Amino acid sequence: MAAALSAVLAVAAMIDQLGVHSLTDHANAMYEPYGKRPDPGLLYGLVYAVAVVGALLWLPVIRVVRSRSRLAPVLAVVVITVTAALAVLLLVSTEYDAQIFPPLWGTLAILPPAVGVLAVVLLFRRASGHVQ
Repeated sequence: MAAALSAVLAVAAMIDQLGVHSLTDHANAMYEPYGKRPDPGLLYGLVYAVAVVGALLWLPVIRVVRSRSRLAPVLAVVVITVTAALAVLLLVSTEYDAQIFPPLWGTLAILPPAVGVLAVVLLFRRASGHVQ
């Protein structure tokens, strides 16, 4: 599920880049008073990078969980930490006292680690014998 939610972030960025342009419009409005022109490719590239890195990190977790390895919860916690850190970067990155990315992008990026937290709770419960 977390890997699929990472893909949702990439799809949302693709839809925005190809038609809606909300990220570009936000950046243009933010930088315009300073006479700067943001590079939309860089902004979308960062969102795509967060999505792709997130999806690639979740794939080994899926494999380890399916193998029922005792390392599954530990690996999941590591991946949750990394993907949450990437999401937080999208949420808190600022320049000229303004957020570079609208909150939507950070919110979409935080969904995979949030689902991961639920999965880890279930993994720890299974490992301790509470769930059969």
